[in-house]
Formats: sequence, structure tokens, C-alpha cells
Amino acid sequence: MSGRYFLLKELVRRDLQSRYVGSVLGFFWSFAQPLWQLVLFTVVFSVFLAFRLKGEVTENFGIFLFAGLLPWMAVQEGVSRGATAIVDNASIVKKAKLPLEVLVLSPAISALVHQAIAGALFVVILAVTGDLAPQGAALLLLALPLQLALTLGMGFLLSAAHTFFRDTAQVLNMFMMGWFYFTPIVYPLSMVGGRARVALDWNPLTPLVAMYRQALLGGELLWVPGTWRLIVISLVLLFLGSWVFWRGKRLFVDEV
Repeated sequence: MSGRYFLLKELVRRDLQSRYVGSVLGFFWSFAQPLWQLVLFTVVFSVFLAFRLKGEVTENFGIFLFAGLLPWMAVQEGVSRGATAIVDNASIVKKAKLPLEVLVLSPAISALVHQAIAGALFVVILAVTGDLAPQGAALLLLALPLQLALTLGMGFLLSAAHTFFRDTAQVLNMFMMGWFYFTPIVYPLSMVGGRARVALDWNPLTPLVAMYRQALLGGELLWVPGTWRLIVISLVLLFLGSWVFWRGKRLFVDEV
């Protein structure tokens, strides 16, 4: 077990270092990129488009948007890179006898590290602007494990599929584009009604995004509607993905 932890740590460390190798500013880009995103969203939506929020946890659209982007960016990165983890590490899969699950877990953990950096910077900005209301921060103790379970479940399932069917990554890219707009990130859930609202309620990212906003901006500890659906969907995907990955991993060496 200790060998797995060591291998996971090394893979995450290598991934984080490789992103900025040869860069003058290096790891500073982990702070600069989310800061630029926050400034850009605030200017475009609050100044140029003059978008106004009513009845939400904040009236600042840039902050409202970035709070929703925090979990999305981690899920999107973890799932997308996890889906190609076996094929991308074909040389390792062929030459070394190692727990292949670690190859999918590594990008998910790496995505969480970048999320933590962006989140820490976001909290500082919220404190400066006076928008920080962390009384519901304990919600993150539930949101983060569920987010990781959802990411890993999809990562295991899709990495197995992509190993046998190389079109999986292309289909996933299209799916992720649609999933982003199907999640109330750039718009409040209150704007959606009818059948579309029912569909959004079954989107597991809908309560996850709401949990982040409630935890950082809501000002109180509240049970977010849809959390039970998120719990069930995340655990089912984790079990299903793990089972499919375990059943197929003996054939991965011959397929990569």
C-alpha cells in the first residue's frame, strides 16, 4: 500500500512540474491564470454586458461565476485527462507492473491541487471585496469527496472505454462542452423552469456547484437541494467505473 502512495505522489509531482517546465514564472502561473479568469469574467459580464443577479448569494456576477467554475474546472480536467490516462502512459503500462488505478487517480488529484490554489486565491479576493461568507464552509467536507468520487468514477469508466475504443476521447470532448452549458455555472438555476429545470436537477454538477456557492458565499450552513442525488450518482459511477476498470485492466497491455 505504501508503494502505491509513493507512486501516486511521484506521478502528481511529475505532472505539476511538467506543466511549467521551461517557464520563467513557473508555478506562479497557477495563481496568475485563475486571477486572470476572475478579472476577465467580472469585466465582461458585469461591465460590458451589465448582467445583474437577483435573489442569489451575491450580486457580483464575476464572483458568482468563478465560484461555480471552481468545481467544474477540477471535474473537467480530472475526467478528461483520466479518460486518456492508460493510453497516454502506454510505455509505463507495458514495462512496469504497477497498480493501473493510480494512473487515473493521479490527474484527479493534480486537478484538486490546482483547484486548491485557485480556491485559496479566490478566498483572499472574496475577503478583500467583502463577499466572503464562509459560515457554510463545512459543506466542502462533503462536496470535495463527492466531487472526487464523481471524477474517479467517470475517469475509470472512460479510461477503460478509451483503451479499447479510441473515439471515446473525441466524444468526451463534445460531451464536456455540452455538460458545461447544461450546468448552472454561467447562469443562475432560478432562471430555468419547466422540463429543462427537471433535467438540470438531475445533473450531478448542479448541486455540486450550489454547494460551493453556499459554502463560500451563502453565509450559513444549509443542506443544498439535490445533494442526495449527487451522493447516489457519484457512488454508483464510482462503483461501476471501478468494476469496469478492474475487469478490463488485464487486457490493457495488449491494447495500448
